[in-house]
Amino acid sequence: MKSRYIIIAIIAVLVCINALLVGWLWRFGGDETSAPPQVEQVADEPRQRLPPKAYTAEGFAFLHRERQYSNAIAAFEACIREYPDYTDGYHGLAQAQREAGDLATALKNHDRAIQLDPERHDLYWERGVTYARMKNHDGAITNFQACVEKNSRFANAHLGLGEAYRNKGDFKAALIHHDEAIALNPRSAWFRRERGNTHRAMGNKEDAEADFAKALELEQNAN
Repeated sequence: MKSRYIIIAIIAVLVCINALLVGWLWRFGGDETSAPPQVEQVADEPRQRLPPKAYTAEGFAFLHRERQYSNAIAAFEACIREYPDYTDGYHGLAQAQREAGDLATALKNHDRAIQLDPERHDLYWERGVTYARMKNHDGAITNFQACVEKNSRFANAHLGLGEAYRNKGDFKAALIHHDEAIALNPRSAWFRRERGNTHRAMGNKEDAEADFAKALELEQNAN
């Protein structure tokens, strides 16, 4: 009987000691035994959306100044992802892809740019350049002619027509457009040289030499 009371007493003492220990730990070590503090959930700040011209400015810098075509393509593709109906995103992407040698894909993006803004003459000019690069002379002529119809004073379109007709062997039509290009930009050595190439292809030796000489003179004066 006595042993039972002794056991009960020991258990009671142990319970008291345990209670005292828990209280002490809670008082002096609560930071370690308490539940971890709740982390405040802060919503992600909205990402700043760049204007479309910021993307295209970067893309054209890579394209024309740096000649880094893969970087240019990446910049224009980023523009299109953010602004899927922005004409210059496709316009620039097509040019960068053309310079990188991906002519077929470039044409698709030329098409999309013109679909978005069919009145812009320069879009037809650039698509014509891509067709010319593909040696598709009829496609080049169609687009350069469309460019002229939108802006008859865009000299480069007449130059493009002159080159395309020359490549098809239609020298008479080529000369008409070479003459028109030079009338619009008489200080261009490039235009004079291209007309000289057409005269040379026709066997007009004197006219060719006159155009080449004039081109050299214009270049020297420009320097």
